[in-house]
Amino acid sequence: MRNCFILVILFLALTPFKLFAVNAPAPAPPAAPAAAPRAQSSDTTTQQLIIAYNYAYSLYEAKKFSQAKDLFRKIVAASTEPIVNGNSLYYYSQCAFRTGDYDGCIKGLDLLTKRWPNSPAIQKGYVTRFASFLIDQVSALQTNWDYYRYKDTTAEGNPNTEWKESVPVGYKIKRINFKLGFGLYKLLQEIQPKSTETVTAKQKLDGMLNQPIKILWVDEKAPPNNFGHPADFYSTLSDIEKAEFSKAICDRMFYDWKTDKLCEFFDVYDNVENLRSKFVARTKEFKESAQTDQTTSSVVPFTSPGSPANNNMPKPPMVTSVTKVAQSYKDPTAVLTLSNLFLVAGYNPYTDTFTNLLESLPTLPGM
Repeated sequence: MRNCFILVILFLALTPFKLFAVNAPAPAPPAAPAAAPRAQSSDTTTQQLIIAYNYAYSLYEAKKFSQAKDLFRKIVAASTEPIVNGNSLYYYSQCAFRTGDYDGCIKGLDLLTKRWPNSPAIQKGYVTRFASFLIDQVSALQTNWDYYRYKDTTAEGNPNTEWKESVPVGYKIKRINFKLGFGLYKLLQEIQPKSTETVTAKQKLDGMLNQPIKILWVDEKAPPNNFGHPADFYSTLSDIEKAEFSKAICDRMFYDWKTDKLCEFFDVYDNVENLRSKFVARTKEFKESAQTDQTTSSVVPFTSPGSPANNNMPKPPMVTSVTKVAQSYKDPTAVLTLSNLFLVAGYNPYTDTFTNLLESLPTLPGM
């Protein structure tokens, strides 16, 4: 009789709840445990965990995601009950996503997949629907960036510099969170590698990688000082300044990812106005060539008509030392896409690793 009573408690504790807020899919809730614990000590511990679980879920429903996340994490650490542990990991991941802890969201779902692969959260498709929804959101890439970051001149007396941002009316800043998308896709591969959801997720991520991005970026925060290049008031940036400017853009444009190669896709310069330096970056103007093998580049060969080099000028060493010179160049930096950017940076988003040795080397002291 007592076991039946405990079974009723467990059933009431873990039965259907409405999980998602507005604009998010509402997966079916985790199922109740199949049987109640037997031992007396285990009964007491399980009841305490159920009380904690219910309280954590009440915090989740009240949209107190930070508090609920911390409590679900503690329940996962304390519980050995598969249902309680699996459900808590699932809700922990949702709370992590809602609090901006995207790495924690992926790690929670990854732990759930590895520890409880037969849990209701996985077997009934909750994790798959959750991951598919987020991948759909992540892959909706913002392809036009018209961005201006400037110093707040109304707070000159404030010792802490305040920076403001400006975008055209009707636009909003949507940072690119590709790491979340590829992390969730990896989970879908582990759960159901050949399912329709997994195939669709791959197609969406591939589409995101190959979508051209146009950028006009004006930044008063990126210059190392307020004066910039006052000698000519309209200067080309040095390689070091370009690398730092690249990282400054990446820091605002992406979640948790930087490279010093981004400026290779831009025409960059320093525009000084009223003794205020502004670093400017524009994606290169792409002009399609008439040659079929130049469709990815507007670079003109040295020997072509209209080339900057002519017969009266010395040819570059490469041209004089090689008998057959390619008549066209395929430049991956001609068009900014995530695929081209990752290629230049030597980064693999599917494994979250840099294949470029130079990118993965530590920085030397003093450099």
